Amino acid sequence: MNKLVIIGNGFDLAHGMKTSYSDFVLWYVNKIFKRRNSPKDEDLIEIKSNLTYEEFESLSQVKERHHISNFELILKDDFFKSVYDNACEKRWVDIEREYYKQLLKLSNNDEVVKLNKSLDAIKIELAEYLSQLKPADCNNEIGQHLYSLKSDSDSNYKNLYVLNFNYTSNIEKYIGEKQVEEKLLNYIHGKLADKDNPIIFGYGDETDENYEKIEKLNDNEFLKHMKSFAYLQTPNYKNLFEFLDKKDEPFEVHIMGHSCGLSDRLLFTHILEHPNLHSVKIYYYDKGNGQNDFFEKTQELSRYFRKDEKHKMRKVFVPFNESVPLLKYKSNEN
Repeated sequence: MNKLVIIGNGFDLAHGMKTSYSDFVLWYVNKIFKRRNSPKDEDLIEIKSNLTYEEFESLSQVKERHHISNFELILKDDFFKSVYDNACEKRWVDIEREYYKQLLKLSNNDEVVKLNKSLDAIKIELAEYLSQLKPADCNNEIGQHLYSLKSDSDSNYKNLYVLNFNYTSNIEKYIGEKQVEEKLLNYIHGKLADKDNPIIFGYGDETDENYEKIEKLNDNEFLKHMKSFAYLQTPNYKNLFEFLDKKDEPFEVHIMGHSCGLSDRLLFTHILEHPNLHSVKIYYYDKGNGQNDFFEKTQELSRYFRKDEKHKMRKVFVPFNESVPLLKYKSNEN
């Protein structure tokens, strides 16, 4: 049985890497504050202050400063303002969806150009932020999950294909160079510092009822950050389906740390509707006290199935009692 392992940002978070949207925004505010006396035109925010620089430790601390004299944070862009205001609650998929919502409100090219420049700026800053993060160590629990997917007849990951939605290379510590050499590790949204596989950041739901409307506007600027066109810049999408389309070779899907939001609907729908699909297993987030996100994940994934495919959804999902958390909950108490 072939296995498709889908890796999302929760995978990096489970390793203790600060890759959440709020982590990124906090870093960006500190970066701008540090050089507040020499602002740049492309900055998304501007800080006016004569306070001595001390690194902020949280976004709540930043917002407290708004009420203190000699400190002013100016949000220069409407899109970034909309995602900054609730940064602590936002996920990356929420940012991409917010971009799409804003795009649908616009009617002329100049407004869309401004919105796209904002998203481009976030993408550039994000690449810089992720590049300076300290690499994470392997986690034995996650390693055991991946080890259990090895072929019974081979000590290598012979029948394993990894679809990595992260820009980071954390997964390579577990599967090694052979997987990369045999093109069984796919950085579908690009990889840090790889000019041949640039970062993809945008929206990917062509089934949305409004998508056809923006296509008919006949203005390519509206489609600049649609993922379907970015996928055509590399062989990643094609390589994935060459693996999935192998005749008489069913595959299991194992989801580790992906939010399963609509921002990646285009790709997920094609995977979940594939005739070779055998099952879908969710490695859920264990919140402690009997709380987890398994139910929410199934709700998100259900949106990828068409109305007449809901029965298939109930057949292929591995039920909760046969599922496991990506990491078992560990209390912070000593």
